Amino acid sequence: MRTVRDWRNSFGAWLLCFQVHINLGLEDHTSYLSLQAQPPQYTVHEMWKTHQKLPQYDRLMQAAGDTFPYLPQEYIKEYKSPCWKGPGEELKCLPYFQILGVSKCGTTDLYHRLTFNPDMVDCGWKGPHFWDESTYPITAGRRGKKYDGSFPAYVSIFDKAALDIQSGRTTKITGEASSNTYTGVLTFCRGAAWPRKLNITLAQYIYEAAPWSRFIVLFRDPVDRYYSAYYYYRPRSRGVGTPEEFHQQAIEDVQAWKNCLERQSERLCLQHYQPQQLVKGLYAAFLPAWLEVWDRSRFLIMRTEDYKMAQSAHVAAATEFLGMSKMADKVMDEAIRMDKANVKRYLAMLPQTRQLLQDFYRPYNKRLMEAMGGDDRWLWGY
Repeated sequence: MRTVRDWRNSFGAWLLCFQVHINLGLEDHTSYLSLQAQPPQYTVHEMWKTHQKLPQYDRLMQAAGDTFPYLPQEYIKEYKSPCWKGPGEELKCLPYFQILGVSKCGTTDLYHRLTFNPDMVDCGWKGPHFWDESTYPITAGRRGKKYDGSFPAYVSIFDKAALDIQSGRTTKITGEASSNTYTGVLTFCRGAAWPRKLNITLAQYIYEAAPWSRFIVLFRDPVDRYYSAYYYYRPRSRGVGTPEEFHQQAIEDVQAWKNCLERQSERLCLQHYQPQQLVKGLYAAFLPAWLEVWDRSRFLIMRTEDYKMAQSAHVAAATEFLGMSKMADKVMDEAIRMDKANVKRYLAMLPQTRQLLQDFYRPYNKRLMEAMGGDDRWLWGY
């Protein structure tokens, strides 16, 4: 007959095994973060002081001529943020970091959780899509009278954040999260770049204008991302949509991409950015354009599925990567309990559609795995 002590010992052994299992599971979702989440070893002031213009500077001036004349000679070294005194002695600031995307991968969710950190200042407009969509020359009246899409107008988005930075600790930073930036790297630069034959990239533009930048990117299983985007971006006039309709769309989109590759290079097909929602899942294909300009250490790349399973660890990694102070346990708990956006539920994808798309994305996932040091989490199991 088993005694109470026997039961206690048995339960204790089970609990220890359970805790080890949970810890191993957590480690499985977070092990890829530590090498990436290294805090910055530079200041904005020094980075700007030693910045060397890119060979593409003249072409970038042609694409975004309102940007570079507006930038200051130097940034205030007492601030961690890229801030300077404007013409009226008011403080002007640019974002210290950007969450580059990818759309439908959790960029909004991560941005809002980071705002719980006392060192983070909410800019008030999470995704202005300035670098890619705000055309130059500007279109008067775009998004209303207060924002015309010019670079000075973009800077004004951060005026409220600048006041907070000026009145608070000098370590405070702000950022933004325009979710089309990562995948639009070859296509956009203040509007569509390739029709203007400028031969420049969005990565080059940001490097020339904001060389201190740090970037966070989230990648989600590209099949699930594409399915979510299909419904999210679907015009209301076309109705809700069905798995059968999505299947037909997937067939057409995959064939359209293959047709493009038969006629021209992958890079040119990426520049054309069509069919856009399918192409956005080719994560590895866009990475070289970023790494042509930026050091890998400037990127914290997360997998959405891991982020969901270990949210506090990922928020903590982003905090360290940005050089912000560690959040107190109570503050972190508040960030994790933050109200989530309503998640729309759709009918299950048809098995044949999933197979079609997995076959399509598999070689690109393999390229991503290789770029991420051979970590097979980037294969998404197929």
